[in-house]
Amino acid sequence: MGIAVSSLIAVIGFLGIFDLNSDYANTSVLPVIASEWVYLFLLLTNLPNLFLLLWLQKHPQAAELEIRICFANLAVNAILSGFTLYSTQEGSGYFFELVLMMMVICVFPYYKAGHGLSLVALSLLMISAIILVNHVQVAWQDAYDLFLFYVIGQACIVLRRYWFRQSSWYNYILHQANGTLFVSSRTDKLTGLYNRLALREDFPNYGKQEVGVVMIDLDDFKRFNDNYGHAYGDLVLTRLGRYLQKDWMNEHLRCYRYGGDEILIIASGLEDGDFVKKIADFSS
Repeated sequence: MGIAVSSLIAVIGFLGIFDLNSDYANTSVLPVIASEWVYLFLLLTNLPNLFLLLWLQKHPQAAELEIRICFANLAVNAILSGFTLYSTQEGSGYFFELVLMMMVICVFPYYKAGHGLSLVALSLLMISAIILVNHVQVAWQDAYDLFLFYVIGQACIVLRRYWFRQSSWYNYILHQANGTLFVSSRTDKLTGLYNRLALREDFPNYGKQEVGVVMIDLDDFKRFNDNYGHAYGDLVLTRLGRYLQKDWMNEHLRCYRYGGDEILIIASGLEDGDFVKKIADFSS
C-alpha cells in the first residue's frame, strides 16, 4: 500500500509540473510559494520513498521498521496536501488536489486505530492554518464540503480497517478448517496414524530418496476379537496407535495403518543402522 500511495502522489506531482509548463496554465492564486515548489516537494517526498520500498521488497527488514517508514511518508504527504493550496491557479477550485491526495491516503492503506485519524487531523490542521495565515476567502459551501470530505475520509479508514479485520478473520477460519479437513482426510480415526490415502499421497516423495520399510502385524489379533469382542480389539489398536505416535512418529518416521492389524512404518533421512536398531529395540 505504501508503494501504491507513493506512486500515485508522485504522479500527481509530475502531472502538476507538466501542467504548469503548458500554454494553458494560469497564474497562482497564492504566489507566496511557487507552484513548482509544491509539486517538486511531492516528487522529492515520494520518489525516494518509492525506491526505498521497492528495495525493501527484495531486502525485507523488520516489519515494524517498514511500517514506520510508510507511516512517516504518509504523515509528510498529509501535511503536503495542505500546501497544494499554493498551487491553485486562477479560475480553479482550491481543494481539488488536496482531495485527490487525501483520497489516496485514506482509501488504500490499513491503519491501526487512531493512526488514520492523526493523518486526517494533520491535513485538516495544515489547510486550516494556510487559509488563516493567507486570509483566503473560502465560501461557506466549500468549507462545509471540505469538512464533510474529511469526515468521509475518516469513515473510509474505519470501514477499511473493519473490513480488513473481518476478511482476515474469515480467511483464518477457512484456513484452519481446510487444515483440519486435510489432516482428518489423511488420518485413521481409530489409531490416529496415517491412513492409506496419506500413503498414496506421500509415496512419490519416498521414490526420490533412500528409505527403510517395516510392516507390523499383530500376532493372534483375530483371537482378541473372537474371545473378547471387537471393542477390545479396537482398544488394542488404539493403544498401539498412541504408543507409535508418542515414541515413533517424527520428521523421519511415519506410521500408516495399512490394513486391519497391519501397521506400515517408513523411515527416511536416518543414518545407516539407526532404523534397524530402533526396530530391534521395539521387537525385543
